[in-house]
Amino acid sequence: MSKEGYICNRCGHKWQRRKKVEPVCCPKCKSPYWNEVKEIMENISELQKYIVLLLNSNDAEPLKGDLWFQKELFLTDKNIPELASEASFCSDFLGPYSENAEEQVEQLEQDEIINKEGNKLSLSPLGNKIAQEIKIDKEHLEMISEFKSLLNDLTNDELLTLIYFSFQNMTDESLKLKHIIKHRISVAIKLYKKNKITIQKASEIAGISLENFSKRVER
Repeated sequence: MSKEGYICNRCGHKWQRRKKVEPVCCPKCKSPYWNEVKEIMENISELQKYIVLLLNSNDAEPLKGDLWFQKELFLTDKNIPELASEASFCSDFLGPYSENAEEQVEQLEQDEIINKEGNKLSLSPLGNKIAQEIKIDKEHLEMISEFKSLLNDLTNDELLTLIYFSFQNMTDESLKLKHIIKHRISVAIKLYKKNKITIQKASEIAGISLENFSKRVER
């Protein structure tokens, strides 16, 4: 009689048994949640999948905070139609915001899939295993990685400036719009020097001519 092989997703223990009935618990750590990856994958939502993949992208680099999470997911949402209906971004105090996405992060944290240390968001060991099980188009994975690379190392003002002037329809409720407009030229120069945007885009954000912007950069 062949033996069935099992791996505990809690402690990593591997074992075999002759019975084909699924084990009730891990024989080593005694956890009844030894196969929780399978259970989670059966119930995970589309939005939760993309949140996990965002956190897993670029070698699982942690997100700097909730603001970066919201804006990186927002760019993903704008380019992946099947995500938009679940995320439902709207204009809020700091630009585009999804209440549903915030709730899903809280749920994933409760389920020990996401870790939150200070402001930073990262995947737990369980979250890493979940990420490996999620299958989506390669171009979507590349898109998620590009958006994370674009935004994750920006300062607060750089992040809001780039998003605000790219999606001005999402700024009508913003509490920081006046501050961002006041500093738009200096921040646009920083974004350009970081190679985040083209000089044309930078001059648009700055609200000045390309020639004028070029002179300011050279100073």
